[in-house]
Amino acid sequence: MSSDPNERYIGGQVRSRANVILTRRDDLRVVETKEQIGLDMHVYVDREDKPMRLVFGVLLRGVPAPTTAEQANRALGPTMGFFQGLRKFTYPVCLFFFSMRDEQAFFSWLAEPVLADGAPKLVHHEKANCVELTDEKLDQVVEQIVAWYDAVEAVLIT
Repeated sequence: MSSDPNERYIGGQVRSRANVILTRRDDLRVVETKEQIGLDMHVYVDREDKPMRLVFGVLLRGVPAPTTAEQANRALGPTMGFFQGLRKFTYPVCLFFFSMRDEQAFFSWLAEPVLADGAPKLVHHEKANCVELTDEKLDQVVEQIVAWYDAVEAVLIT
């Protein structure tokens, strides 16, 4: 953790904002995990109808000043490069980027769950592609993750 009070303040605000956004949905449970693997959070999707545990990772970043999606993409360049050097994730991982002053929130994938001809794949992105993080975007993200896990389950459990 940084010794800079401003960075610690921003870090705390970013975690709080991410928790607020994620817990607006009743089916998401947030667990902070920074010390364990470098991601800030793991989010569990509660699905009583499925035997598999549905989880995705979240990396959090923030800046004090207002920003645009393009500026966020540039600011996240070193972060994306750092994560390319780590092991490949075997589950979906996304990034939330916040600006504190005007309370903007952006979303980008690090390890995106996709279906290629019905087969589950994880695409590890090299560059950020930030879009506004809204409730609707979060709904789309969760739906994409659930569909990916459904495809994984179909492959693993016969």
